[in-house]
Amino acid sequence: MSLGVLFPGQGSQSIGMLKDLKSSYKVISEVFEEASDLLSCDLWKITKNGPESKINDTEFTQPIMLCSAYSIWKIWNDEGGELPIYLAGHSFGEYTALCASNSIKFKDAIKLVKKRAECMKAAPNGKMAAIIGIDFEDLKNIYEENNFDDVSIANINAPGQIVISGTEKGVKRLSDLSVSKKAKKVIPIPVSVAAHSFLMKEQSSVFMDFIKDIKILKPSIPVINNVDVKVEEDGDMIKDALVRQLYSSVRWVETVEFMEQQGVDTLLELGPGKVLTSFNKRIDNSIKSLSVSDSNSLETALETVGNI
Repeated sequence: MSLGVLFPGQGSQSIGMLKDLKSSYKVISEVFEEASDLLSCDLWKITKNGPESKINDTEFTQPIMLCSAYSIWKIWNDEGGELPIYLAGHSFGEYTALCASNSIKFKDAIKLVKKRAECMKAAPNGKMAAIIGIDFEDLKNIYEENNFDDVSIANINAPGQIVISGTEKGVKRLSDLSVSKKAKKVIPIPVSVAAHSFLMKEQSSVFMDFIKDIKILKPSIPVINNVDVKVEEDGDMIKDALVRQLYSSVRWVETVEFMEQQGVDTLLELGPGKVLTSFNKRIDNSIKSLSVSDSNSLETALETVGNI
């Protein structure tokens, strides 16, 4: 068996997540307390009680999701879980992957995701929408034939599930054209931040100034980045990819395909929700896909992976 471990990004959070794991594993309290001290904010209180407006606020979502997924990674290791041959994270989940690979210290990762969230919120407001039921090549053709400069293809999540991001006008125009061609429907995403779009370009320079002082080491486990679908070992190259990730597409379909080409036959999503697991099954149903977000799924995954 060859294992790939994946970490979810923003959108997998929910009030009350990790509650049952926290009662069994003190590492969750330790991780949340360390991050809360660094940010002078009680992250576990928001995770446990909300409100929705706060847990879904990028500024809090990103550190909370980092704490959640990183805690589960530590539990997986403490319980003797199989070590992966590759790591990857969806969008900001890449920071969790770099933490798990000892490339970035946890305290530095918390500072980075907070700054990243601040940069995203400081960028011009925009819109995001999921285009359902259209092939990437078809959407790409529509995009290129119409010379769009006010919208970007943000996330290539799975066959028939692509997210676009940009100005309200650009997102509406590309959405309408997609539906008039082959798309089944468009689902607006309730955010004002146009992630992974050209609207993030200016703030990416601000983020670059911040990340240059953070120490990033060669990962102990290879991490596949979102931007190039590539494994980087040099700290400066990793930083460059993280900066470009702010305004570039999340190439998730290619990430999963890359893992398969490298011999990965089992994918394990560590973190709240099962978003990536559902994507993975649509990308390649021949790869075994599991997720861990609570005690039951942890037990199942430890047993399943241990027996493969």
